[in-house]
Formats: sequence, structure tokens, C-alpha cells
Amino acid sequence: MQLSSVQIFWMILIMEVGMTIIMTMSASIDAAAQDMWISIIIASSIALVIAFITTKLSLLYPNETMVQFSEKILGKFIGKGIVIVYLVQFYTIIPIILRQFSDMINELLLQNTPNFLIILTMMMLVVYVTFIGKLQGIGRCSEVLGPLIVLLCLAVFILSLNNLDFKKILPIYADHEIGDIVFGSLAPASYLGHAVEFFMLTPFIVNKQKGARAAIWGVVVSCLIVIISALFIILTVGSGVGNNMRYPFFEMTREISVGFLENVDPFVIGIWITSVFIKLSIYMFITSYATAQLLRVHNWRLFIWVIPPFAITAALSLSYTFEATTHYLLNYWVPIVLPINMIGLPLLLLIVGKIRQRHAH
Repeated sequence: MQLSSVQIFWMILIMEVGMTIIMTMSASIDAAAQDMWISIIIASSIALVIAFITTKLSLLYPNETMVQFSEKILGKFIGKGIVIVYLVQFYTIIPIILRQFSDMINELLLQNTPNFLIILTMMMLVVYVTFIGKLQGIGRCSEVLGPLIVLLCLAVFILSLNNLDFKKILPIYADHEIGDIVFGSLAPASYLGHAVEFFMLTPFIVNKQKGARAAIWGVVVSCLIVIISALFIILTVGSGVGNNMRYPFFEMTREISVGFLENVDPFVIGIWITSVFIKLSIYMFITSYATAQLLRVHNWRLFIWVIPPFAITAALSLSYTFEATTHYLLNYWVPIVLPINMIGLPLLLLIVGKIRQRHAH
């Protein structure tokens, strides 16, 4: 299994763009209203710090995954504990993404279709590409679908230009304290921080240094798209209306009317479906591979058949899904995964790893 730096770029970008612009804008508007674009800039800065720390850490042990080098750096017992912490993240996010996906598709596209069918269809696609194509297949899909996502985003921005009202962004930094703006940055930062999964992909990259740079550029481009999306949402629908919407980016596209072009909702749905597919496929791979390495099982693909029943059952068991996923975001993903899994542990491993390597030489 091998990945090119171009494939890494698109994998990181797809993981971050689609779900961030769909799922986190509402939380940012709730916290910072018309200043939410400042929140997104702060979130982008946090994401770039995460990408920098993760790539530096991965290059210390370029031929090993986090499961392997965490034990080398912190010892067998603590290292396994860190792996378990990340596996909790991997195993819990898959059903959350599945349920978010099925509910949005059910609400916007396939009304009255059972969630089970939507979830099962997506999971079958994810299992197929992960089992048959393995990591190379996911990389190739990303290389094809990534440019389409960027083009769809650009199309939405261009078609929304005539709807922009710059009065809606005023007043700037007058109605909210810095604490509100920072709080509004946490949800998007936690979604833009997916470069942390780079430490499970590094061993498969042909050129490690180029791959690390590509991952950082993937985060940079993702952040630019998300910042532009935030500005367009505020300038189009405004903060007063936007904070009552679950999906402000989707509502923004409903305002598009350029000549005969109306009802361009498929643009957003296309971005969403593609992002979810690639993101779930990457998580399926790294979860299966990390579990196999932790349990010392040679055939990692065996776990591809273990994860789906758990994920589907967990996704279907969620009731009042919007509230459930909000609870997950506010009580686990933002306060635990963002500071600990995305910043704290990688930074700890980087510092201790560098000290160990210096003493070894």
C-alpha cells in the first residue's frame, strides 16, 4: 500500500472541508454571530498548529504508525494506553458521522427513507473501497473526488456573489467579547484538526517529506475554503437568520438565483456525500489497522467486518440525533479530542520523542 503526496493532500482536504462547512457553522454563528468569520480564522490557526505538530511527530518515526512509535517513546504500558485513547476517538466518530449523514440525506433529499437503508448503503461502499482497494483505493478516490469538491465550492461562491450584502457583517468586533469569538472557533477547529490522523498514514507515503508538506497544504487550502464559506454565509443570510439554521451553508445555496440557475442544492449535497464517503473510508482503514496492530493481528482487513455491525447499531441507537451529535461535539469532541488527542498527546510524543532520539545519538 502506497500513497503519493498528491493523494495525501486531497485526503486531508476532503476530510476537513465538507463536514466543517456543513456541520460547524451553526455553532460558530450561535457563539459569535456576525463575527463568526473571526472565529473561523482562529480555528484555522489552531488547525495549522495541529498539522505542524502531527507532521513533525510523524517524521520522527516515518516508517511506523502511532501504534508503534507511541510504545517506543513512552514505553509499552503508557504507549498502549495512548493507542486506546485514540481508538475510542476512531470507534465513536464513525457512527456519529453515519447518523449525521443519514439524517441530512433523509431531511434534504430522501424523505421518509429509513435511516437503516441510507446508513447501510454508505457503509457497504466504505467497506468495499477499504477491503478491495485498501489505502491505495482510498487515495485514488480522493485524487479524483477532491478536485470536484473544490470546483463545487468555487461554483457555489461564484453563483452567490450577487447575493452578498456587506452591511450584514457589521459591526465588526463590537457586539461580542473575545471569549465568545474563541468559543465559536472550537467546533470548527476540532473538525479542521483531522490532520492528526496523518500519524497513521505516514508509513505508506512514498516520499515522507513531500507527504508532510502536502498534508499541511491540505489544511491551508481547507481553512481558506472554510473562511470564505463563513464570510459568504454571513454576507448572504446574516447572523440573525443564520443562528436559527442547522445547516447555514445549505441555506446560503438556496438563495442562489442567477438567470436560469436556481435550486443548486445538489452542489452542497454532492460536497457532503463525497466528504462523508472519503472520511468514513479513511477512518475505516485507520481504525482497522490500528486495532490489528494493537492486538498483534497480521491481517488487518479482518476488522473491516467487525467495525460495521458496531457502527451501524450505534448509529441507529442514537435518538434525537441533532441533540445527540451536539452533545457528542460539546461534551467529548471539543473538550477532550481537540485539546488532548489533537494537541496535547501529539505534542507530548513529539517532545519526548525528540529527547529520546537526541540521547540515542
